[in-house]
Amino acid sequence: MTEPSIATSSVAAPVSGGSRLLIVLVGAAILAVVFGIVWMQSAQYELLTVGKPAPDFALTDLNDKPQRLSDFRGKVVFLNFWATWCKPCREEMPSMEVLHKNFEKDGLVVLAVSIDRVTTTKDIPPFIKGMNLTFPVLIDSWGKTDKPYKRMGVPETFIIDQQGVIREIVIGPRDWTRLDSLQVLTTLLNVTPKAADAQSLDGGARKG
Repeated sequence: MTEPSIATSSVAAPVSGGSRLLIVLVGAAILAVVFGIVWMQSAQYELLTVGKPAPDFALTDLNDKPQRLSDFRGKVVFLNFWATWCKPCREEMPSMEVLHKNFEKDGLVVLAVSIDRVTTTKDIPPFIKGMNLTFPVLIDSWGKTDKPYKRMGVPETFIIDQQGVIREIVIGPRDWTRLDSLQVLTTLLNVTPKAADAQSLDGGARKG
């Protein structure tokens, strides 16, 4: 006859002060990493807003000539992102050409940045020629402006003042021949458009 076994309970050894400190430090390090990742992600996806400086960039034009956004400091810049495959971009371009022709003399620079990738950059010159566009076109086939400008899509336009500060952001196409589309531009340029209709803008005359 066997004697009944007696169950014994194990008692956990107390955690020493050094071990407790190590646990606290490891936990703090993990929290720091998590907060760091969250902060970087929020900074990465924080959209540009009116009142912030426009991020500078360097791209080449259709003649492989390098251009920097900061080269146009002192002028009002109409910075438009577009692509040859974008139908709304195509619809918007003629009114941008009207802006260029009518307000270049007043200090406006219409700057169109194509985001066509390397597989479609060959389509840019015939696109420009076919639409009779004369404003400067830059090529961003490697996406240099993607992260700094955090675009929602194309077309997207940034109106930048003479000091390089963003004064208006337009997501999607706009008819730039309409007077109600020109309030920020004409204020920055200190001009008053004479008339506008669905097809053309007559031009501008200086205030005062």
